[in-house]
Amino acid sequence: MNGSIVIVEDDKRLSSLVCQYLESEFYTVFPFYSGLNASEKIQEIDPDLVILDYMLPEVDGIKVCRQLRPSFSSPVIMLTAHDDELTEVTALNSGVDDYITKPLRPHVLIARIKALLRRGHNNKKRNERNRLEVQDLSIDIVDRIIYRGDDKICATDAEFDLMVELVKRAGKIVKRNELFNALRGFEYNGTDRSVDQRVSTLRKKLGDDEAPHRYIRTIRNKGYLFPVNG
Repeated sequence: MNGSIVIVEDDKRLSSLVCQYLESEFYTVFPFYSGLNASEKIQEIDPDLVILDYMLPEVDGIKVCRQLRPSFSSPVIMLTAHDDELTEVTALNSGVDDYITKPLRPHVLIARIKALLRRGHNNKKRNERNRLEVQDLSIDIVDRIIYRGDDKICATDAEFDLMVELVKRAGKIVKRNELFNALRGFEYNGTDRSVDQRVSTLRKKLGDDEAPHRYIRTIRNKGYLFPVNG
């Protein structure tokens, strides 16, 4: 088996189809049809990846993801019928790693799942440098923890990977499309805001959400810079 996946989707026909696609790719799938108690069920199963519908009965996908994130770091993909910037920003701010708009294209879903799981697998196997240090931050590559002094910064997998990409190139400007390609596994389309939103949430978690930024600086029309010295 390639791994375990939980899908929370109230459209039972769509859920059944997705389960069939995933099982044909040798994933173990656990379907649920409501957001009520979904976060507890997901944490009990502890899957390798979660697929959440945006609009769920009783508790929506945004709330489920927010309930999950303090203690669940595996990738979350959100399915949504809304293709607008507000939905995208709301989903990313809730802690999802990727989002896919409906109608669902099975080959796109499978490709995104494989990219997220491959990235996580590669990160866990990385051992050439166990720790990155810059300014007052220390990043444990093996255990995937960000420290500021003795304090742990709670970051999702996507936020952690973004931090690593920036810190590995501290002192250099990193273009948005380079970050996007490294983190999402496919070409930047020029409009996706996922990198910007993850920068924003990281700044908040680091207590650095007001300019001038100490850790992640925006270089206009160029990209982002993580200064070696704050």
